[in-house]
Amino acid sequence: MKHLCLSIVCVLFFGMCCGATWAAPATQDWNALLAQGTAYRQQGELQRSIDVLSQAQRLANTPVRKAKAAGELGATLLQAHRFDAASGLLRYAYDHLTGAQRADYALYFGNLALVRKHPDEAKKYFQEALALAAQDPDIRLVARLNLARMAPADQRLAILQTISQDLIDLKPNPRLARFHLNLGNQARLLGAPGLALAYQHLEQSRQESGADVRLRVEALDTLAQLYEDHNRPQDALTLTQQGLAVAHPLNNGVVADLIIALEWRMGRLLRAQGQATLALAAYQRAVDQIESVRQDIPVEYEDGRSSFKSLLEPVYLGYADLMLKQLDTQPAALRLQQLRQVKAAIELIRQTELQDFLGDRCSVEIVQGESSRHIPEHTAVLYPLILPDRVELLLETSAGIVRQSTPVNQAEVQQTARLFALMLRNGLPNFADASQKLYDWLLKPFESTLSQQHVQSLVVVPDGVLRLIPLGALSDGKQFAIEKYAVSMVTGMSLTNTTMPISKDVTMLVAGISEPGPVVEKMGNLLAQQILQPSSNTTRGLARLQELRSVSPETIATASSTRDARRIESLRSQLKLPGVKDEVNALHDLLKSTRLLNTEFTVARFRTEAESGDYGIVHIATHGVFGGNAESSFIMAYDDVLGMNDLQSVLYAEKFRKNPIELLSLSACETAEGNDRAPLGISGAAMKARAKSVLGTLWPVQDSAARKIMEKLYAGLYKGKLSKTEALRQAQIQLMHDPDLGHPFFWAPFVLIGNWL
Repeated sequence: MKHLCLSIVCVLFFGMCCGATWAAPATQDWNALLAQGTAYRQQGELQRSIDVLSQAQRLANTPVRKAKAAGELGATLLQAHRFDAASGLLRYAYDHLTGAQRADYALYFGNLALVRKHPDEAKKYFQEALALAAQDPDIRLVARLNLARMAPADQRLAILQTISQDLIDLKPNPRLARFHLNLGNQARLLGAPGLALAYQHLEQSRQESGADVRLRVEALDTLAQLYEDHNRPQDALTLTQQGLAVAHPLNNGVVADLIIALEWRMGRLLRAQGQATLALAAYQRAVDQIESVRQDIPVEYEDGRSSFKSLLEPVYLGYADLMLKQLDTQPAALRLQQLRQVKAAIELIRQTELQDFLGDRCSVEIVQGESSRHIPEHTAVLYPLILPDRVELLLETSAGIVRQSTPVNQAEVQQTARLFALMLRNGLPNFADASQKLYDWLLKPFESTLSQQHVQSLVVVPDGVLRLIPLGALSDGKQFAIEKYAVSMVTGMSLTNTTMPISKDVTMLVAGISEPGPVVEKMGNLLAQQILQPSSNTTRGLARLQELRSVSPETIATASSTRDARRIESLRSQLKLPGVKDEVNALHDLLKSTRLLNTEFTVARFRTEAESGDYGIVHIATHGVFGGNAESSFIMAYDDVLGMNDLQSVLYAEKFRKNPIELLSLSACETAEGNDRAPLGISGAAMKARAKSVLGTLWPVQDSAARKIMEKLYAGLYKGKLSKTEALRQAQIQLMHDPDLGHPFFWAPFVLIGNWL
């Protein structure tokens, strides 16, 4: 049943995704290698399978052997989420084999098409496998089960019942156990109508699992979930305990995903029974298990679900919530220890969330060592955690960690934060109430602590919707927070290089576009769907739309319609940023810098300059958008767009590993409106560019305001020798006191993320 592995809704981890390999067995027996590599895949040991099957591919000496080795290696790479590599190998096997052997790889192609969200193509391959394997009952069952999960919901039960009868008519055999599990799980997902069918086949799978111990654990886990779904907690708990008893003696890598699921359910069930201490212990074991294999957990499962949203965040949040609720009953010494554990859990959430955004665990580097933990004097790090019934607040300073809890529910926090962000983004005047509410919930509980410790720099690790708001624009009714503290953000302290700048005298690469070139013709639908949101519907009469770094709905309509020359020129005209020319020239005069303006700012020239120069600051002034994931985030050059991976390829050279960019400044790039993941794109840009910090904007900014902020910022950095966050603070306060630019619309969108020193 090798071709069934992707049709079960379960997770198989693959070892050492970031480059390490297992040693393949020292044998030249081709048949033994192929069998061993396939067995490793079925056991979930995917890296071992890849190494062994790669050796089998090298030793293949006949056309059939070459096709089989390529196909089996492709199947393992598919299960390991290496889709592009898998595709070519599977295609080779599919093209060079016939009959039931070809049907096998048609099934894999169907799974690959599903992963790539091409259901019609997937259905075609599954139907082809069904036709090719007329005499192979196993392949036919797999094809039918895959077609069943693609059927309309109102037809699925009848289809599964037909397959069920055919399965029951077959003589009981351990090889059928995985079919029973697959069918039972599909029936479970149908809810009450599928209950009897689900129980029948899941129980059958458990009984017939034979020597396949992992399969027995899967069956117990799914049965337990069935009982939990239907409010039978004690039965679910008993089956969960049985599953753990079977799983724990096994190789950890083979059942790591199942142990996490089982321990998490154990924690949920015990918590519901009021056994908080035992529940916390179960959550602790689940977290420990995740940490032992986290780099190997797929970012996205085969069914398209995010592992962060469906597994990692809920486990970490449940763990942190339980610890926080027990804090008040703990002795002081233990309380401090648990506060540190809660902080560590929040850091884990932020790490995995950025990995989820970027779609890659290996590109997110975790800062190790004392520099990631030490908080400088006069600095405080604020960790807000939005829970269903409250907001928990942790504040860490050089004196330690303290905690406050604000009794406000999640929905009210989210609604207020979104309203505040919308008001500022559109320059509306009545933002004061929302600003003060958020201040009272997030900052007021620590006012005395911040005052007593003479805190000057406030570093915030925002949670969810709080990323949409500039924390410096929160007000106590008399002053904005930015007037008290130099406010910056980090995705997580464990993701932040907090070393001091080596020197304030660094060279700068300044690139910008005031008049876009051929990039306009290449953007098309990408522009129509993602580029900047307009900010014209305000009550303050801010500035004409063309003065904002934004694009009107008419522009978007233009981009998505005809591409004739006249309309392209109209689009190019509306995308002009006249203030960028002044900004680039002013920065060039102010500092020692290399300037790339308009036609000079091509992707190729930017790459050449970045690779050949020794730049501590890279300043980019051009249209750009950070959307809900790395794929929807980009920056405009004169001739083409730079995606996240393009930025990485330009700025990820070895020299930047040794001497990271101090500051990546994106003065005309903004985050997508209302998407609380979008600001992660600014953090992701820094991560991809190997920059210690990045300056971005939360909404389209006015040209003259941007130029004034940037000039004051860099003057403060390199003439005033200020820290990045203090230089930005002083630039924002200067703008705040300008009678024409005092609304937070003008000065608040600028956010510094990362190293604030």
